Amino acid sequence: MEEIRGTEALEQEILDDARKRADRIIRKADDDAKIMQAQTDQKIKEAVDALTQEYQARQETAEREARSRLPLEKMRLEIEYRDAMLRKALQEALAAMDPRFLGAWCVRQLRRGAELIRSSQAKIMVHGLDTSTMQEIRELFSGASSVSIEEVPSMKVRGLSVEPADNSYHISITEHELVAWLLDEKRGELGAALFGSNAHVEKSATPDRAEPPAQEGSTL
Repeated sequence: MEEIRGTEALEQEILDDARKRADRIIRKADDDAKIMQAQTDQKIKEAVDALTQEYQARQETAEREARSRLPLEKMRLEIEYRDAMLRKALQEALAAMDPRFLGAWCVRQLRRGAELIRSSQAKIMVHGLDTSTMQEIRELFSGASSVSIEEVPSMKVRGLSVEPADNSYHISITEHELVAWLLDEKRGELGAALFGSNAHVEKSATPDRAEPPAQEGSTL
């Protein structure tokens, strides 16, 4: 009987020891899980903080670059606006000008290429020039039977265009060339007159010429 009770006591002691060991293992596993969770949470927080800082840095850089570009963009838009206004003002001035002034300019330019034109078989196409200018052009080439003069209402701008039969050259003397020359050579003066002397206006670095040359190799 005593032996049975001793065996039961031993079994109980073994069970109690096993429970204690199991409790320690469970507690350790729980502690390890908590530590791992805390470490994971910290790593996630660090990763989020790093991404946030990187995003903020990129955003600040983008904002600085955008701010640095604003003055240049403003200047570009201002130049484009002033150029458009200059072109519009010139075109309006030419439209209101006495046609004889445009005609005189066209004849003066045409004289510069007269020898080249006389030496070839060519057609001079004219649009929007006054009667006296047409007469001057005819007189200029009165002795050149190879040169014909024709009024062409379908031309888009006032002036004249010279087309040789062999297409070896092309001369265009129109309002377009006059406007382009004025913008190239007189931009500063025109800009000051239109916007004031303190206005910022891009001006060509090419020295002023007395008058624009006849355009060869260009189109209407």
